[in-house]
Amino acid sequence: MDDQGVCAPWPELPPELAGIIFGRLQSYSDRVRFRAVCRAWRLAARHQHPLPPVLPWLRLDRTTFQSLPDGEVHRLPVPSELPPGTVCRGAFDGWLLYESGEQRERSLRNPITKAKIDLPYHCDVVINPDFYNDGLYTTTVSLHEAVLRKIVVCSPDFVAAIIDYGDVLFHRPGMHSTWSLMAACPGFVHDIALYRGKLYLVTGHGELAVHDFTSTPQHSSRHGSSADQDSCVDTVIDTPPPLNKQSLPERHFWDCIFYLVVSCTGELLMVRWRWCLPGVIHFRRRCAGELSKGIEVDVFEADLEKRRWSEVKELGEQALFLGTTCSKALPLPDHANCVFFLGLNVTRFSPDGTVGGIGDCAYCVHDMRNGTFSFDNLASIKRDFERSRDDWFFPCDGIET
Repeated sequence: MDDQGVCAPWPELPPELAGIIFGRLQSYSDRVRFRAVCRAWRLAARHQHPLPPVLPWLRLDRTTFQSLPDGEVHRLPVPSELPPGTVCRGAFDGWLLYESGEQRERSLRNPITKAKIDLPYHCDVVINPDFYNDGLYTTTVSLHEAVLRKIVVCSPDFVAAIIDYGDVLFHRPGMHSTWSLMAACPGFVHDIALYRGKLYLVTGHGELAVHDFTSTPQHSSRHGSSADQDSCVDTVIDTPPPLNKQSLPERHFWDCIFYLVVSCTGELLMVRWRWCLPGVIHFRRRCAGELSKGIEVDVFEADLEKRRWSEVKELGEQALFLGTTCSKALPLPDHANCVFFLGLNVTRFSPDGTVGGIGDCAYCVHDMRNGTFSFDNLASIKRDFERSRDDWFFPCDGIET
């Protein structure tokens, strides 16, 4: 309705113009609202292909999310059909992990498409042989205690996960009733990513390995088998990219976090976040200027033919969103050459989870064009720092087709 009290003829907006407007909406919620205005707008939205991606949400606690770029708060309660006491343990791409400790149940659910995958609650594995002086230590691990750090749904019948110990587990829904260990991983696994139909792993100091899960034998029993545990993991790049240790002050070291992500143009990238820290780390609140000077971000492309990493200086018109549970590249000209990290990267050594002069930090952005950092807090939401776990959540855009 305009200033004279006359209803604006928005439903009469030409379909072509309505479609252009719809495609420029970067918020998933705005796109849902747009489609709900009228049938004409819904049809205009349906004809926009391909659609630019929407920006992700931040998972702030078990049921609270915030969307970029507007900071709108969303509540996603636990589905009513799940047992009482079920909680959300994490966001993995467009999936949410729900767990009921009392019922010993665990499942992935997509709150947009309503798809679900049931997952085992326990597994029998050999945990971190390198961490034990007495050799292999076989035990039964409750995955309530050994947190599923990252889950990748590789296909409807293959799910891979990293646990806190740096081991990789996999599960074949409909075939197995438990998790199996991906044996022979060459070192501590930092991150995994699905690339060209295979599962890639970044290990150790930046080495790269690959597991072809499509060639794993399919004849094992429901409780797993030695054939599963002997699944082949091949080292692809055995030389990590160099670290510039000459620039380190005395008695300091590089604290590194590694991420794998597939670029919008189809390359496999590894991003190395490194923070110059003293040998004895002090838990204190650091200001934005100090953080910017002490942190470096390196991007590398995997050259699988020459079996080496090649440094990447610019990303083009794409942005990388990196996190422990999920990483993704999105074609976003407005955020070209930017790398988004979760705030936990810079607040994990702060006693109250804040950045000096800024307060709570939801995420930070590294601009590869000029090497600068910015630290952002979408909105003032009171969070329990001890219980919060920031994840990226990417609303599935299947609803928009």
